[in-house]
Amino acid sequence: MMKKQEWFETWFDTPYYQMLYQHHDENEARRFVDTLVARLHLSPGAEVLDAGCGNGRYSMLLADKGFQVTGIDISADHIEHAGTIERDNLSFHRHDMRELFFVNYFDAIFNFFTSFGYFKSDREDQKAIRALGHALKPGGKLLIDYFNTRKTMAALPQHSEIIRNGILFSINKFMEGNVIVKKIYFQDKGREFHFEERVRALSLDDFKKWFESCRLRLTEVFGDYALHPFDPLHSERMIMLAEKI
Repeated sequence: MMKKQEWFETWFDTPYYQMLYQHHDENEARRFVDTLVARLHLSPGAEVLDAGCGNGRYSMLLADKGFQVTGIDISADHIEHAGTIERDNLSFHRHDMRELFFVNYFDAIFNFFTSFGYFKSDREDQKAIRALGHALKPGGKLLIDYFNTRKTMAALPQHSEIIRNGILFSINKFMEGNVIVKKIYFQDKGREFHFEERVRALSLDDFKKWFESCRLRLTEVFGDYALHPFDPLHSERMIMLAEKI
């Protein structure tokens, strides 16, 4: 009997995912990478992993800085697309971040734009943190860019409608237990489509617990892409920086 695919294995491999999120600001991404690199003082040629790399947007920006960059993602479609921008210091692999990839290899690992919290249990989330921790060199840095759970939950439920490429996306966002669910409905070429995103409402304490169990020390928490201090009530993001002990 075939294993049922997770939502992120089906939704991410559709052209509609890229269509819906095409509005992400390239300049904002570039400024974020510039700010991070200046803050972390990574050496030229440092080995960097982009975990949950999507189509390789952040990976490419990091490679432009002169780092040796590896991108991994569970989506075959994303990795195929990212493969078109590979070069000497930039490579991509299809890989599940819950599984061991390298050991004591990377100087820094980045997990951008809420590419975490998709799994169903604490055990799976901790397994992913452990695998990423193993991949870091001692003293290496792990950065996880997550939404500010408290602020996001306070604004639910939500309904919105967005037009992309002439397609009307109707989006309902609400809580279901400890999961933030986004249901996405639209029609295209006479067919109706329904996808959903499910991201666990993980707290800073959840991440602290997993970091500690995986020999990672939380060093800083930022509240936005300019790396201002995290404010639990008002910050848009919860960007955590940990160091391998």
